[in-house]
Amino acid sequence: MMVRILKDAHSRISSGKSQSFKKGAEVNLPKKSAEALVAKGDAELIETAAAAKKGS
Repeated sequence: MMVRILKDAHSRISSGKSQSFKKGAEVNLPKKSAEALVAKGDAELIETAAAAKKGS
């Protein structure tokens, strides 16, 4: 899922791995990671052309 990062964010993937995101970045993330960042208010979904066409 494509998301736009709204503020600097840090996401833990596992006990030994984590990712950092900078405000303004547009990144493609696995669905669970994207939904977690959106739920926390750290990111917003970006509607891609493919997604927009699919919903039509």
